[in-house]
Amino acid sequence: MNWSLFLAQVLAGVANGGLYFLVASGLTLLWGALGVVNLAHGSYFMLAAFGVAACIQQWGTEAGFVVGCLAVPALVALLAAGLEVSLFRRVYHSGMWGQLLVSFGLVLVLNNVTRLVFGTRPLSMSPPRPLAGFIELGSVRLASYQVAVLTVTAVVAIYLWVVLTRSRTGRLIRAAVDDPQMLEAVGVDVRRLRTSVMAIAALLAGIAGAITVPRGAINTGLDVEIVLIAFAVVVVGGLGSVWGGLTAAMLIGVAETVSTLFIDQGGEVIIFAVMVVVLLIKPTGFSTIVGRE
Repeated sequence: MNWSLFLAQVLAGVANGGLYFLVASGLTLLWGALGVVNLAHGSYFMLAAFGVAACIQQWGTEAGFVVGCLAVPALVALLAAGLEVSLFRRVYHSGMWGQLLVSFGLVLVLNNVTRLVFGTRPLSMSPPRPLAGFIELGSVRLASYQVAVLTVTAVVAIYLWVVLTRSRTGRLIRAAVDDPQMLEAVGVDVRRLRTSVMAIAALLAGIAGAITVPRGAINTGLDVEIVLIAFAVVVVGGLGSVWGGLTAAMLIGVAETVSTLFIDQGGEVIIFAVMVVVLLIKPTGFSTIVGRE
């Protein structure tokens, strides 16, 4: 075996895992911590990717990428907040099935809107010059873009861990699932809390979608593809667990890229094979949110 190639694939898998974690971290807040299931979470990722690609086409590789990364995730977060107020808020009483039906309908609507606005042709964008180089690690070269992805991943992971385990906001998020009526009785606006969490989750998906633009082809199938991977990460990592989710994302990313050394197709099969094996060994995933089993 070519060990240099193997190590390069492992490093690429770690970078892919970073992207998967960024998307899954939003689901960690929504599903694992707040008890909300949103199938349209991957649509926010896709919209952000197309939005940043449009910025690059409009203003060039460097300026367009910077403008897109700053503006597009914020716009996606505003969209998600509006959808939470207008749609999701009406179906919380219906439980998971109501949320699934509404979010599935959103997947179809947002996908068709994306096709109408951006077209159906896949887009491919080059990374800006500062992220186009490589960093030498012995005989292995790691793309500067991958280092940037891992840096963003580390920042987000630490931020989420602090929010969920060391802040009043984290305690309120968990209490909103366990006993929302009691939380409202002590003066907390649960509706506003849910809207804020939905917006933050979409912001994280938007950031992931923005920084994935230099990675490869952007197409209208990204929404379903990424949300399936994100759900796998959340399930394997444990509902609501930041570090469990990060570990699961890295494991899935590495398994996916290393498998290409042995099989030409079937990355999705490898991802769900990892999920099945982990759940057979530990049905609750790697970990759970603090204070919850």
